[in-house]
Amino acid sequence: MSDKNRRIIAFLLLMVLTVLLFPCKGYAQDIKSAPFQIDFIDVGQGDAALVKCDGHYMLIDGGSASKSSLIYSYLKARSIRYIDVIIATHEHEDHVGGLPGALNYANVGAAFCSVTDSDSKAFRNSKKYLAAQGKSIYVPKAGDSFYLGSALVTILAPVVAGTGPNNNSIVLKIAYGGVSFLFAGDAEWEEENSIAGYGELLRSTVLKVGHHGGGSSTGYQFLKAVAPRYAVISVGAGNSYGHPDENTLSRLRDAGTQVLRTDLQGDIVCTTDGNNITFNVQRNANINTLANAGPGQNQNKSYLVPFGNSAQNNQASVPDRSVSDTRDNQVTR
Repeated sequence: MSDKNRRIIAFLLLMVLTVLLFPCKGYAQDIKSAPFQIDFIDVGQGDAALVKCDGHYMLIDGGSASKSSLIYSYLKARSIRYIDVIIATHEHEDHVGGLPGALNYANVGAAFCSVTDSDSKAFRNSKKYLAAQGKSIYVPKAGDSFYLGSALVTILAPVVAGTGPNNNSIVLKIAYGGVSFLFAGDAEWEEENSIAGYGELLRSTVLKVGHHGGGSSTGYQFLKAVAPRYAVISVGAGNSYGHPDENTLSRLRDAGTQVLRTDLQGDIVCTTDGNNITFNVQRNANINTLANAGPGQNQNKSYLVPFGNSAQNNQASVPDRSVSDTRDNQVTR
């Protein structure tokens, strides 16, 4: 038996033990009074997501160094002075560079990353601010899990050492009631394939698309396993990489996944009661997010997404999943 298969079997056993040892007694009754929200923050060409559950917070990545003040201001505007967990999915500057902004405003309970050291100036800077709070970086293992309020967070990867930082990204799943979120970091096909053996455990309602929608991520087999109803691409408008790649958008289109994008829609806020899910966007609720707006593309042309027949007040909805709400810039499903 290969080391990869041994790790997957160990992970599955750990998940069974977690359910047996830590049952969520009373969870179904409490879910409606336990608000859950994820803010996918528009940090341009980078990743940053703020998770809130039952008054607890987790920050997944922080964008580039140029966005440090934005992260600081985002937390300050919401008076978030304590973050339970910060997760840097890997050491690249567009994921860790803005974390000093968070660490300058808020105290942190724990910090995770796929490495403890790097030649990256941005990484060393973040590590310095962590040390100032008396914290060090913990490298989680596949199968590690913890609760953020009543939401279960499970580390899925890396399972094995991959080639380069992208393929050593922390991949994690958040489960809240009947809704789940998969954060793929910058994982490319190599790392996606390494966790394919998880099978049903990968299945998630929302996928934070890997590597900003790059062409070497979000392969067909991975998409088939995750089977997301919705996908969020965190990407910078007019970036020099051509993200999101048309091939990735095509795969998402073929999978029937509804896509939201920070380059076209700004901040994306997702809320759920554990059953229904709602997205509020900063702008362009009805733009066609499957049309590539990368270099050489027409970024000013708007398209209507075929979510349904109703599009009032910049709102798009699917009738069979919608809840009654007419706020501007809302996508409700």
